[in-house]
Amino acid sequence: PFAPGPWTDLKIFRGWLKWKLADGEMIEADGGYRGDFRVAIPSHCRSLNEYRMKVNARARHETVNRRLKQFNCLKMYHHDKSKHVHCFEAVAVITQLAIRNGEPLYSVQYNIVY
Repeated sequence: PFAPGPWTDLKIFRGWLKWKLADGEMIEADGGYRGDFRVAIPSHCRSLNEYRMKVNARARHETVNRRLKQFNCLKMYHHDKSKHVHCFEAVAVITQLAIRNGEPLYSVQYNIVY
């Protein structure tokens, strides 16, 4: 629902998404989200083990991003912009089906308590 360009991840999070988090719930994000108490950034670690868990979780997330981007419709599309959401939804469904049916993500141990 947000056009690329002026709507950065951070603006979307601060304007709309963070208000949907449950009390005490946090998100894990990169260093660009500094300054919000509901965001745990990579440097928020109490041990080397926590740091490694965060690295592995971010790497798995990037695997999902790569799978979405392989369809090449996230940044370059050749149709009316109003139809772009349908293309993205289709790619998201195809990616989810692949994860559930033979191309799973690798397992990540993540048991950090804030």
